[in-house]
Amino acid sequence: MIRVLAALFVLLLGLPAAIAAAQGEGKAPKANRLLTAASPYLRQHAYNPIDWYGWGEEAFEKAKKENKPVFLSVGYSTCYWCHVMARESFVDKEIAAILNANFISIKVDRERRPDVDETYMLATQLLTGRAGWPNTVFLTPDKKPFYAGTYYPPDEFRALILQMAGNWQREEAALMRDADKLAGRIDTILTRRVEAEEISAQVLRTAADALLQDYDPVYGGYNGAPKFPRESSLLFLLRMAEKDGNREALDTVALTLESILNGGIQDHVGGGFHRYTVDEKWLVPHFEKMLYNQALITLALVRTHRLNGAPRLAAAARRTLDYVLDDMTSPQGGFYSARDAGPAGEEGLFYLWTEEQIEDALGEEDAEFAKTAYSVTFEGNFESGSSVLRYPAWPDKLAGQLGMDEGEFNARIGKIRAQLKTAREKREAPERDEKVVTAWNGMMIAAFAEAAETFGEKRYEAAALKAGAFMWEKMRVDGALKRSFYEGRASLDGQQEDYAFAALGFISLYDLTGDKAWLKRAEALIQEMVKIFRDERSGDYYMTASLNTFGKVKARKDSGTPSGNAAALEAFAKLTRRVENPDFLINGEALLAALSGLALKNPRDSAYTLLGADIQLRGGSGPRQYMSRGFVDARATLDPASGVVSVSVKVAKGWHINSNTPLEDFFIPTELSIEGAGDAEITYPAHKLVKLGFHDNELALYDGTVELKAKISKVPKGSLTAKLRVQTCSDEICLEPETAELRIPVFVNPAS
Repeated sequence: MIRVLAALFVLLLGLPAAIAAAQGEGKAPKANRLLTAASPYLRQHAYNPIDWYGWGEEAFEKAKKENKPVFLSVGYSTCYWCHVMARESFVDKEIAAILNANFISIKVDRERRPDVDETYMLATQLLTGRAGWPNTVFLTPDKKPFYAGTYYPPDEFRALILQMAGNWQREEAALMRDADKLAGRIDTILTRRVEAEEISAQVLRTAADALLQDYDPVYGGYNGAPKFPRESSLLFLLRMAEKDGNREALDTVALTLESILNGGIQDHVGGGFHRYTVDEKWLVPHFEKMLYNQALITLALVRTHRLNGAPRLAAAARRTLDYVLDDMTSPQGGFYSARDAGPAGEEGLFYLWTEEQIEDALGEEDAEFAKTAYSVTFEGNFESGSSVLRYPAWPDKLAGQLGMDEGEFNARIGKIRAQLKTAREKREAPERDEKVVTAWNGMMIAAFAEAAETFGEKRYEAAALKAGAFMWEKMRVDGALKRSFYEGRASLDGQQEDYAFAALGFISLYDLTGDKAWLKRAEALIQEMVKIFRDERSGDYYMTASLNTFGKVKARKDSGTPSGNAAALEAFAKLTRRVENPDFLINGEALLAALSGLALKNPRDSAYTLLGADIQLRGGSGPRQYMSRGFVDARATLDPASGVVSVSVKVAKGWHINSNTPLEDFFIPTELSIEGAGDAEITYPAHKLVKLGFHDNELALYDGTVELKAKISKVPKGSLTAKLRVQTCSDEICLEPETAELRIPVFVNPAS
């Protein structure tokens, strides 16, 4: 105890002069190195009295030279507790003086450096059993962590940094040994190889059943609070619903999404979604809005609507995309990262309403309607009598309580929503993080493209194409993909997830438009990804090309977004069916082998890996699919008025498919059948008679683009399935026969 007190006394002796220097005797605050950082989050700390460094070798070289530990603070621009700690501690001149005298201080934006975040968040989890931001970590000069935590109030933080400084002076060797051990554990967890497991359709069904057991049967989502949408799980369950007709999976996802739409996690006025709620009923959110949530929830809404025809889900998808176009799209077409929750101490203020504010924004009659519909009361459901807007019951029940049908309710609430939006626009909006992140933009492009296809909406197609062009032209420098774009400049080498998600975005543009330029760009990105990031021993991928922390990191578990390795698996699976290049299949199989063991041990954290595995195993889904290594492009549509299903089959030049009545018994006929629509009368086009080099007799075949028709006896609700079986041949070889299930949405016109 005497030694500890003596060490602290020595530290404190030097503080008065340091504090006086930091205060600057009335001078205007001086900017630190973060002033020119290409990150809104880092710039928020540019006038802290702390001598901040960004992540880089300059800081660590200085730490080695001066033999000082490193204080690392990791956060992001919409992190509420990051703002609180900044306001309480990082502007405190006494705290700054302690840090400046005893540490090299580094501030990191986790959205720009997910590799750094992944490494040191695991350190915090291992040391404390919890995780969160800001992430507060103390490192040796060689980047190894020896102590970690999250948010600290200012008195606790002041005491902590004094303790850490004293510990370093007294026990440096012991801390270095502890850091070596912890670094070894982290490296093992992040890079360990797990024995491959066999993946089959039945194994994936079992994994889906395991996920369903964890879902809340009343409100959807995983049981407990806080509650996150966990979109990766939703998308995997939708895949199983579509491929296997798993009704429980579809109903569980639909319940989750409908509950989300009722709750305060949805922005009922402006559209879009907050990141998560603090309760299990989706009622009270943390109010930040992230681009990736808008993208992934939109995909879940669109795909669920395709399966069950619910107009409310389509309407919500449209409102979300319209919000992104209105608030999160740059003039050049890229998508911004986030909207903050609001300044520290005023979180959510922009989104909250009192009875008086509702009455001021609306006439008396509409105000009473809105207060009932949105559960706004004098007492409020949040702080100080304010309310988070939410539906207290399902819309059809609300409509009945208000004496109208659901259509009338939707029409009226739509008008009220517009009036409230106009009133809210007079408030000071939370800060927007205007950096453009490549991986998140790839997700958003895919969401716009899929919605454009489903709804026939040209505005969404135009937005997807403009963003794709921006990424290809502006997010690449000298042919190399970059991670972030801010203030007219792309910076930071792209990480593995950037290549994977950008490729998926480009594949979605190819699927939407048929323009092969997008497919070639996707191929190029994935080929570069393999070259730069692949672990040749195990077949999976590192997050970065170089050693940026004390070890190389792999992202193999889903977090707020699907893991980069899972996204790569999906990209390989899709390219395998669109491109005649066996490398995509070979690399995809190697990646699946590397991921399968981890995924099946913990499906909850690897749901997107399982989705990619099923695409690799069983091919595409939806009304358009690629067959026969991409040589056949099949698309199904339905005209509900005439009850005619049309299947357009486009066969690549130099290839053909057999007719429905081949002249030789050993050729597999082209066959179409319809499920879920009663009886169907199939009409095939006239075939061609052609003599090919590998066969002496004439063959009956189709080439180019052919149309198959089916007249159905009843138009179902939700969707129907057109099953197409083909065998594709060239002049020299025939491929294995293949069957695609083209699921056609019946309801694509959303309600308001």
